[in-house]
Amino acid sequence: MMTFDRRKASRRSDDVRYAEDLSRRYEFLLRYTSDIIFAVHYRDRMILEASTAALETYQYSIDELKSMKIDDLKPPELQGQIMPRTDRASANVVVFETVHVKKNGETFPVEISSQGAALGKDRILLSIVRDLSVNEKRLEDRHENENNLRALLNAVTESLLLVDIDGTVLEANETFAKRIRVGLDKVIGVNLYNLLPVDIAIERRKQVEEVVRSARSARFEDIVNKRFIDQVVYPVCDDKGKVARLAFFGADITRRREMEKELEAMALTDQLTDLYNRRGFFTLATREVKRAERSKKGLLLFFADLDGLKDINDRFGHEEGDHALIAIAKILTRTFRVSDIVSRIGGDEFAILAIDADEALMEKLLLRLYRLINNYNARKAVSFKLAVSIGYTVYNPLQPTTLDDMISNADKMMYKMKKVKYSRT
Repeated sequence: MMTFDRRKASRRSDDVRYAEDLSRRYEFLLRYTSDIIFAVHYRDRMILEASTAALETYQYSIDELKSMKIDDLKPPELQGQIMPRTDRASANVVVFETVHVKKNGETFPVEISSQGAALGKDRILLSIVRDLSVNEKRLEDRHENENNLRALLNAVTESLLLVDIDGTVLEANETFAKRIRVGLDKVIGVNLYNLLPVDIAIERRKQVEEVVRSARSARFEDIVNKRFIDQVVYPVCDDKGKVARLAFFGADITRRREMEKELEAMALTDQLTDLYNRRGFFTLATREVKRAERSKKGLLLFFADLDGLKDINDRFGHEEGDHALIAIAKILTRTFRVSDIVSRIGGDEFAILAIDADEALMEKLLLRLYRLINNYNARKAVSFKLAVSIGYTVYNPLQPTTLDDMISNADKMMYKMKKVKYSRT
């Protein structure tokens, strides 16, 4: 009997020590955890203990909280109501959302996870409270940041595009959508190559594959709806250095290309007559000679000299001399075709390259030229007469020659004509 009593007393002593040890553990947990935790009496829901984080959050003292029920932390209109979260509930843990109120009257949404426990002979609930307003604030901040980023993306004039390595559009701005004339909602989530013409899509795939392979950016020029777009593709690597995304930046350089074309035209054009200048003639004529050699088409090269320009300048002034040059330039333009290259290569000298032409056409062109000059000279208002000396040469694709040789031959023929004129006078 004494042995039984000793065992019973020993078990009672062990229970007390266990309860005291468990109590110390709870006290340590509540004091040093960063979580909001309440120890609640199971039967009457009175708050037994609260963590330091709970005191700081709710702004009550521990004595004030111990005089309250856990339900007293809710606004009066919500007391007795709970919203279960069945997706996280289990046999041992109950999870629900509600609203709590601080001592100063400020309310905030919370998620409460409650689990039963024993403290000595008492059954308690350990309730862990998570402040959902922090998540809401983070979500609001995230939405604000996304809106700010979206506003920034849409504010820039460059088209911006982020795709994965398979070409799926992850992000884009309004500029890109407008350039391809598709709504932004029909861009994001769509494969980039499906938004492009087939030939461009094939070329773009090859360029992207090279960027992924080399992990180096690539630059190229696109023409999108008659606009020149300078495109740069940058690789975006993950933390392992592997290309995971591709960023496309496109700047509209149409105006720059137009200005370059204008400047090029100015560099190739004679300002007085609006014909091609010497540089323009040799640039375009060299290209046409090479093309004729490939296509086996004939060419005619004319070399003309405005007769008596010095006399016109001496008698009527240089302004009238300029008028004479402008007049013969207009006659040459009307004589030859739009496809032909008509130029003033210097002073009173003109060179013309007739494209896809033969000797039969040469006769027609010369007859037209002399008829237009005669019509001009027949006008009573003119103070001077126009006259030209002209030589020509035929380019035979079966016996190709250089542009310089053609000019030399036409020039020699022109000077023979000039000498004949002088000998007659």
